[in-house]
Amino acid sequence: MLEWLFRSDFDGVTTAAIWSIAAVFVTTITLFVYTLGLRWVTIVGARRRTQFVAHWRGVFAAATLSEEDASSIALPHFGRKQRSDLLEEWNRARAAVDGAAAENLIFLGERLALPAITTDMLGSRRLKSRILAIQTLGNLRDLPSQPAIRELVTHDNTALSITAAIALVQICPDQAVQLLIPMIEKRSDWPRNRVSIFLHIAGSERISEPMYRAIRSADNQGKSLLLKFACQVETNVLDALVEDLIRESNDAGVLNAALKLVSGHSDVPRIAALIRHKTWFVRVQAARVLGRVGQPEHLALLESMLHDDEWWVRYRAAQAIASLPFLGPNKLRQLQNRQSDPFAADILQQAYAEVGLA
Repeated sequence: MLEWLFRSDFDGVTTAAIWSIAAVFVTTITLFVYTLGLRWVTIVGARRRTQFVAHWRGVFAAATLSEEDASSIALPHFGRKQRSDLLEEWNRARAAVDGAAAENLIFLGERLALPAITTDMLGSRRLKSRILAIQTLGNLRDLPSQPAIRELVTHDNTALSITAAIALVQICPDQAVQLLIPMIEKRSDWPRNRVSIFLHIAGSERISEPMYRAIRSADNQGKSLLLKFACQVETNVLDALVEDLIRESNDAGVLNAALKLVSGHSDVPRIAALIRHKTWFVRVQAARVLGRVGQPEHLALLESMLHDDEWWVRYRAAQAIASLPFLGPNKLRQLQNRQSDPFAADILQQAYAEVGLA
């Protein structure tokens, strides 16, 4: 059948062309078979993984509901290649529960030897494996791993560092906040939402004192950064901190951040000076503060801001006036009618329209 491939009466070019075509044909068939085999292996592997995860999901669900199940339920065998899937599913279950259910899962994790498995994974060359190991040790509240995780907090890799920070708070929150809160100013690469997570885990009672000290000792740039997280400290500490900063600082960034945190439980220091601050966005925040906490004696301050050169200042002042609870529709219209400045009258009209007062 293939005798024509070996005929000697073809010239050299024809023979080369025939063999090239045959090679391409064989290569195509080989690649086709390889692709089918690879696809089959992928489908089978995904199916086995789905079954594996579904089975363990049931085990973890049973453990969360019953301390008895957590201590006595039969644990299926899993291979080395299945460790990552097991750890990911265990962490997913652990993140969804708290209290007694969390303790049950931790006990089950110890039965599965997760502390030993994850400690071994900390030395992996794969970043994903190391992060998974750190997350697991944190969720296990594994105290023996604290020194190793503490070293990773200062790692240059952002993902590794912030994951270690969260895990450290889970393991030993009292010691962790003393280390981590001063680091927030230096680690500007840490994602803000992840920083908020470990502060939330630690709780307002733990973070209030170190956060207060860190903000008070930071430079202006550091104060502006740390104040973004200060809303998580205790209310009385926050009010005292904000009041001190507004009274003492004249830095636009610090004042802007501090004014956003004014709760209205106490008077705002030097508010009359702040509405005339040289930086326009500080004046904007001052107007917004007066809209939240303003008293009848502050109305004159807001009315004076309707003549500001910056449109945003006039707009926020008009919004603040429209939101004051002690001004009814009639008084608001009277205030607009007495404006001789057309820009002031127009901005009030816009603010009134936004609240349904035409």
